[in-house]
Amino acid sequence: MPNRLDETALRQLFLDARSHNAWQAKDVPDALLKEVVDLMKMGPTSANCLPARIIFVKSAAAKQRLAPFLS
Repeated sequence: MPNRLDETALRQLFLDARSHNAWQAKDVPDALLKEVVDLMKMGPTSANCLPARIIFVKSAAAKQRLAPFLS
């Protein structure tokens, strides 16, 4: 395979990556959120339909409303 990812990239994606289940006490800049969405749009989806729906929850009040629905 000529364009194989190197070992560091594979490890980061599949072995070291973890889901986070708590909010940090710092804001994420809107520019960074936009960058993440722009990268995500390039990922493969079924029939290129981009089924993801994203809502950015930033205020403390919104996080409190969302909290009961999180595992």
